[in-house]
Amino acid sequence: MSKKRRNRHKKENQEPRFDFDEAKELTVGQAIRKNEEVEAGVLPEDSILDKYVKQHKDEIEADKFATRQYKKEELIETQSLDDLIQELREETGVTSPAPEDELRQFDDLELTRVSEAPLVEEFEKEEVPLVGTEEALTRSRVTDSEDGKSKKKWVLYGILAALVVLILGTGYYVYRQVARSTKEIQTSQSTTNTQSDAEEFNNLYDAFYTDSNKTALKNSQFDKLSQLKTLLDKLEGSREHTLAKSKYDSLATQIKAIQDVNAQFEKPAIVDGVLDTNAKAKSDAKFTDIKTGNTELDKLLDKAISLGKSQQTSTSSSTESSSSSSSKASENTASETSPSSSNSASTETRSSRSEVNMGVSSAGVAVQRSASRVSYNQSAIDDSNNSAWDFADGVLEQILATSRSRGYITGNQYILERVNIVNGNGYYNLYKPDGTYLFTLNCKTGYFVGNGSGHADALDY
Repeated sequence: MSKKRRNRHKKENQEPRFDFDEAKELTVGQAIRKNEEVEAGVLPEDSILDKYVKQHKDEIEADKFATRQYKKEELIETQSLDDLIQELREETGVTSPAPEDELRQFDDLELTRVSEAPLVEEFEKEEVPLVGTEEALTRSRVTDSEDGKSKKKWVLYGILAALVVLILGTGYYVYRQVARSTKEIQTSQSTTNTQSDAEEFNNLYDAFYTDSNKTALKNSQFDKLSQLKTLLDKLEGSREHTLAKSKYDSLATQIKAIQDVNAQFEKPAIVDGVLDTNAKAKSDAKFTDIKTGNTELDKLLDKAISLGKSQQTSTSSSTESSSSSSSKASENTASETSPSSSNSASTETRSSRSEVNMGVSSAGVAVQRSASRVSYNQSAIDDSNNSAWDFADGVLEQILATSRSRGYITGNQYILERVNIVNGNGYYNLYKPDGTYLFTLNCKTGYFVGNGSGHADALDY
């Protein structure tokens, strides 16, 4: 026995042992297979065939038993063949020693061939484990490869999944950033456009007024209201729209009020926030009170309306006075021949001689004549034909319009009576319908002053 075979035999007799440190480096599948090899007595230097034989010893023994059985059957068949040869000899009658030796050689050849057949079969059967070993080895390698590939596959899948998540996350982040940037740009552009439109609207809106306080409107700008509406529509949806619409609505209301009042006159009575007292009301004019919310404009509108109404009243009164002028003349003549009444009597009621064709009658009303800024002069009052009593053009209308705008009187509900003639100027007192004293006025200059706090102490004579 060679030294190599002795060492191998010695190692085979040693108790198999599976190194724990080595097992730590293996996978579960590899560890199981390694343990099976150790239990089967497989050594590191064993060839693949040796490993297979040791691991499949029981199967190989079973195959050998089957081979022996096969040999035994073949032997029986060989014996039958000998009988067949003997019969052949008898039939041919061959008895010579030389032919018999040759036949015996033939028998030996046949026996050799027959006896070799089982060996060939056995060899072939012995090759079966080898094929199985290669298959097992291949299967083992495939299993290891599949395990490795499976692990690599799952690692690859994990990496791919992480890449997909990373790509999707990055794409979503980029999308959000782009969307946010786009929105910010659009918002910035929209804000810039809105600010520009709002500035243009405010500039045009300011141009409608004559002053920074926005109390008086320019008539020449009225036609540009449609342009302002176009600019207002551009601000639709913005936070500036609400304030701009409020401005536009107020401006439109004021313009309409001025246009409605001016339409009652032969020429515009209100121009750039100023009342033209020379404007004449139309014969078919209809005046109604109008409020716009602009305090200064509302006062101006009241003055214009009062001016128009007073002109209508003057026209009506002139017609009536022409028909009664003759009767008044006779009354005045009679009053001159009669004795003058005392001052105490004149403080109670106003006589028909002192009445004028304006306002309402003072008959039966306790008029506050004692509060007059100019003392009463009955003789001057009785001089009714004196030109000093004639009002200058537009003076009375203007005074009445101012009184209406200030709320002193309403419509033609007032009492107007003569007081005195001083320096050729006739002075009248204006009272409320209940007799309350308001002020004394100069019918030539239009100057009027009352007893209220802060009024002028000196008269105009």
